[in-house]
Amino acid sequence: LIVQRDYPNVTVLINNAGLQHNYYLTETSLPYQRIENEIDVNFTAVVKLSTMLLPLLSTKAEAAIVNVSSGLAFAPKENAAVYCATKAAVHNFTTVLRYQLEKTSIKVFELIPPLVETAMTAGRGAGKITPETVAGEFKAAWLKDRVEVNVGKIKLMRAMLRWVPGFITNKLRYST
Repeated sequence: LIVQRDYPNVTVLINNAGLQHNYYLTETSLPYQRIENEIDVNFTAVVKLSTMLLPLLSTKAEAAIVNVSSGLAFAPKENAAVYCATKAAVHNFTTVLRYQLEKTSIKVFELIPPLVETAMTAGRGAGKITPETVAGEFKAAWLKDRVEVNVGKIKLMRAMLRWVPGFITNKLRYST
C-alpha cells in the first residue's frame, strides 16, 4: 500500500468524502452511474481505506479512524435515498469497527454533522454550519475522548428522535 510505504508515520485516518445526488427512485431513467458513484465514495471507500490501513495503524501506540456520517443517516430525506442509506451504512460500519478494535490502540470516532456549507450543499437548504464549526466541535470531542460526535443541531435531532421520532422524520423527509 502506497500510504504504508510513503507515509509510515500516519496515525489518523479521516474518511470525509461524500457525494449526494437528489432524485426519486421512481424516475424512468435512473442515474445508475451516479448511484454507483455515491455508494463507492460514501461507503465502499470508507470500508476499504479503514481496513487497508488497519495493519499500519495497529503498529502505533495511539491511532484513530474518524468516519464522517450524517444526520440523514438517522432521519432520511425522501429524494436522497442512496446518500441516506450509505451514511446509515457508515454509521453501522463505524459502530462495528469500534467494537472490533476496542481492545487495540485504535480509537474509532464517528462525526455526525448537520448540513455543512460545502460545494456539495451549494444551493441546498438553509441554516448550514461552517466546516470550521464542525472541526471545532470534533476537536472538543476528541480531547474528551467522546467517540460518537453529534455536531450542532444533530444533538437535538438525535434526542428528539428518541422522544418524538415521527416529528423529526417527517420534518427532514421533505427537506431540500
